[in-house]
Amino acid sequence: MKREGRSRRVFFWLAAALFFAREADAKKLKIVTTLPDFASLAQEIGGEYVQAESLASGVQNPHFVEAKPSLIIKLMKADLYIENGLQLEIGWAPQLVAASRNKRIQLGAAGHLDASTAIVPIEVPTDPTRAMGDIHAGGNPHYLLDPTNAKPVAEAIAKKLEELSPENAATFKAKLVLFEKKLDERMKAWAEKLDPYRGAKFVSYHKDFSYFARRFGFIETGTIEPKAGIPPTASHAARLIERMKAEGASFIVTQPWYEKRTPESIAQATGAKVVAFALLVGAVPQAGDYFSMMDYNVKSIAQALANQEANGKKEKPPAAP
Repeated sequence: MKREGRSRRVFFWLAAALFFAREADAKKLKIVTTLPDFASLAQEIGGEYVQAESLASGVQNPHFVEAKPSLIIKLMKADLYIENGLQLEIGWAPQLVAASRNKRIQLGAAGHLDASTAIVPIEVPTDPTRAMGDIHAGGNPHYLLDPTNAKPVAEAIAKKLEELSPENAATFKAKLVLFEKKLDERMKAWAEKLDPYRGAKFVSYHKDFSYFARRFGFIETGTIEPKAGIPPTASHAARLIERMKAEGASFIVTQPWYEKRTPESIAQATGAKVVAFALLVGAVPQAGDYFSMMDYNVKSIAQALANQEANGKKEKPPAAP
């Protein structure tokens, strides 16, 4: 009998714990983001009061994500929707949001946040046409690769969380302060690691390295794509190889969703190092959140350039201004 009574008490406490856990989850703000980077930032700021998840994974090309019914279901339950903006997700995200019929997250609603409104974009075309390829009229959309842009984006997320959950505003403010302090510390470390290579020249498959390059002082020689979204041709690759040799470009940045043959053949012809850059959180196992993603990228670039320097294949970069 004693054993039976003890079992009943254990069952009761387990049931109670499960009930309160479900209640706590029900009270959390449900955040759905287009990209994992924003889910990482939102979770960092929201902490235990939010549940953030991304529609796209880190190994997917963010320009092209399949509009699955499971993604619509996620959006149906969302209290807050965060998008990258600058037309990055224009081919898939707006349709999913509309299909969710969730009034809380439609364009103009309180639960809709375009994170790009918090930053100043670069590479904004003055007179865009389709002849330029798949360009973004509002500017380059890969802005979180400049870590200084993560601060205003985090501030925009915190402000939106305070609006949607005012009772937890003090917590969101405190977590934002901690985030910004951590970002400042990491930014200093990242700059110190890459400063010796300031001025190094590179080629990227797509123009997704521009913000990182601008922040840390790298110079673009060209792109493997002749125009944004246009596959490379043999003649374009040949011209790019000659330019890289002439300018001393030392590394090539690419992503897992692009074909490997062209960058590898260019690397073989020029002696440049191919770097698999983590464009998004989750792109590689080492990039589990925003900070570890940036750690991985800084380390990868620094190692590639250190190897080039050791092999005598890199010109000495100019001193930092």
